[in-house]
Amino acid sequence: MMLGLIDAFGYAASGLTLATFAQKAMLPMRIMAIGANVCFIGYGAMGPFMPVLVLHVILLPINVIRLRTLVSAPETGQSRPHEDANNALARAGITSGLL
Repeated sequence: MMLGLIDAFGYAASGLTLATFAQKAMLPMRIMAIGANVCFIGYGAMGPFMPVLVLHVILLPINVIRLRTLVSAPETGQSRPHEDANNALARAGITSGLL
């Protein structure tokens, strides 16, 4: 019975990760990523999967912070001058936005 529950968390986490990569917009991507993080944390905590647990315990607050930033960002379309270069590079695929 317990092995079935662990597998269910693993499959749910994998499915949510696949759905995350299929998203075109950032908002649903972050929501799916948070769901995947939660499922992977459950999966890692119930089995001997410590690297999975540690990775998603670290990723969960990153995704929550990025989601909060995304939701609270003004929709005016205007950005500060120093952000224009970073946004242009991100749109061009030159940077991931981590820097």
